Amino acid sequence: MTLERGNAFTPVASATMIWPWGTATAAGAVTGAAHFLLNLSAFPVGGALTTAIFFFSLVGGGVALLGSKGDRRARRYAGQYPWRFAAGPALLGGAGTAVVSYIGAVLSGAVISGLFGAAFAGLGVAAVIWVILGIIGMVAGNKSA
Repeated sequence: MTLERGNAFTPVASATMIWPWGTATAAGAVTGAAHFLLNLSAFPVGGALTTAIFFFSLVGGGVALLGSKGDRRARRYAGQYPWRFAAGPALLGGAGTAVVSYIGAVLSGAVISGLFGAAFAGLGVAAVIWVILGIIGMVAGNKSA
């Protein structure tokens, strides 16, 4: 894929070209483990996984917006179009949360109602990540990269 003028450039491509994999993975692992250890309930794995997915997406997107590593054109795109860029990590976090929530609902016996609950949980997580990263991108995004 080329990033020349006139070609389509998606938020997903922008996010993957400047995504800080190590930092995002560490943030997800630490918060997921902490949530698991602090909340030993009936299904602690599902809650820990959704927490890890949320923070993986949020920290990864925030560091990608504020960091100076990665492709210069992708950083410029993320700074010029912060809401479009924020859609990539938001979709990742929302889809991951929805899948894990639905698996937990199916394991507890709520197949149909679990589908709706998982969809709303995923939409809520995606909205929160999108708003947070969009505001970070508007305020502190690197528009001159």
